[in-house]
Amino acid sequence: MPTPVNQTVSSTSCPACTATDARFKFEREGYRYYLCRQCRCLFVDLQLADNLVHEHYNKDYYEGDESAAEGRKGYPSYRAGQATLSDCFTNKLQIIRRYLTKGKILDAGAAYGFFLKTAAPDFDGVGLEVSAYAAEVARTEFQTDVRVGDIEKTDFADASFEAVMMWDIIEHLIRPVHALREVQRILKPGGYLFVSTDDAANWLPRMLGRRWWAMAPPMHLCHFSKQGIGASAALAGLERPVFFPDVRRYTIPEIIRHFGVSYKSSLLTSTGNALDRTWLHSWALKVTRPEQFVAVLRKPPKDNS
Repeated sequence: MPTPVNQTVSSTSCPACTATDARFKFEREGYRYYLCRQCRCLFVDLQLADNLVHEHYNKDYYEGDESAAEGRKGYPSYRAGQATLSDCFTNKLQIIRRYLTKGKILDAGAAYGFFLKTAAPDFDGVGLEVSAYAAEVARTEFQTDVRVGDIEKTDFADASFEAVMMWDIIEHLIRPVHALREVQRILKPGGYLFVSTDDAANWLPRMLGRRWWAMAPPMHLCHFSKQGIGASAALAGLERPVFFPDVRRYTIPEIIRHFGVSYKSSLLTSTGNALDRTWLHSWALKVTRPEQFVAVLRKPPKDNS
């Protein structure tokens, strides 16, 4: 259950750019959302202890197919989405190969390790995941090196990686600038950070407002804008980002199930599950949603920190 609005701790400093002139935008599910006037990020005005956020990433978050709970949030089934998720990661690898073709990489928020498996022919990868459940599945079922940990504070040595990936994870972070500073520390000089997330300043989220399907507090805490990514990068000592479209692949059943989760409709989720047992299960569509992007950031070649 969400913490009631009158029990939240007011903290309207923008988690992306640290500006303090955010304005109240709307309320959803007992959470107050603020819009940063400086960088246009949309964020939840709620402070939670790390463990109260991380405890949501359990088995039910990743594997919710059998749950009929209207309030469930997360994936209908991360395991069942392996094929289309791997296709998405193949598209992301095409962007990565513009900048590097080999080296040691870290996948922050690795879930079951699907990206690491996709990248394995070219890269020596390790994953980091706050969910002990997901990390265990990654190691035992998919044989990928995913460790339990938080990208905001790691045990990796300075300059450990040629690249760090944060696929659909930055919006989950409690202190995103802290995380980017940690990424800056563990990247080698000239190394790259690849981020995918939604653009809250895009016309589609602005049109949908509080009905935007990407809002899922307290898991999604800060919806970035491209300007916000740039502001956070500057605070973390990273160079200005370069942006690319984020091409995804979904089956029709997956799309329907995702809407079922986002809008808490067991009917849509059940419909998606039923269609998944038809020929639609193997027919994937290439989708470029207007509000999604990939940002490429670089640590300066000479570390001046």
